[in-house]
Amino acid sequence: MLMACMSLVAMAVLFGLRERKRRGVMTLKDHHLDNIELGLGDAEECAANRRPKMFWPNFILTTLLLVLLVIGLMPIQILFMLAFAVAVMLNYPSLEEQKARIGAYAGNVLAVTSLIFAAGMFTGILSGTGMVDAMAKSLLAVIPYSFGPYLAVFAALVSLPFTFFMSNDAFCFGILPVIAQTAASYGIPAEEISRASILGQPFHLLSPLIPSVYLLVGLAKVDSGAHQRFAIKWGILVSLVLMAGGLLTGAFPLFHR
Repeated sequence: MLMACMSLVAMAVLFGLRERKRRGVMTLKDHHLDNIELGLGDAEECAANRRPKMFWPNFILTTLLLVLLVIGLMPIQILFMLAFAVAVMLNYPSLEEQKARIGAYAGNVLAVTSLIFAAGMFTGILSGTGMVDAMAKSLLAVIPYSFGPYLAVFAALVSLPFTFFMSNDAFCFGILPVIAQTAASYGIPAEEISRASILGQPFHLLSPLIPSVYLLVGLAKVDSGAHQRFAIKWGILVSLVLMAGGLLTGAFPLFHR
């Protein structure tokens, strides 16, 4: 994880240097943060919706929400709905202001909600019809016996495409148990297969099944296809760095004797 974090910082520096070169070195007038152009729409609208005096109430509310999420006092969706209701009343007491803020994000919310339902149906069809099990058995059927000791690395590699095109649940509860059961016959512990299987998560976060991606590209006004074309190679790179870290630290072996 430390190696992957270092790779992310290195990427951020690289992107920053590229952007500086493209746009030229930019300086802040009077070194004041208010002079930063956020690119979030009309400047007057942004200024009207800022609530700098509500920093501490929002900070306390966010901290309380995080604590309750960790404790697990209530289901996540209920906690978020309650926190949103409190936040919108604190920051925008007027009903008209509340309607305007909700309306500004309604398009993204509806798109993400529709995607969540679609992804759930897709995952349910894969799991309920037995397609996931069939895919796992077909995958293992083409693996030669001599490749058995390398199944941990194999699990790490296949986690990239499989978690990209299907949900984590479908992969972890459908395909991964079959791989782990096969690996056990070669003496590879299930824990090592499990560790190897999560290395595709940086790549998984670019999947079209991730609702938050659509929300983020919508807010940034970026085409999702363009986002994927740009980010896929970097997601694969971070996954490979994670794999290298797992092999170096012994989280899973390259070859199991």
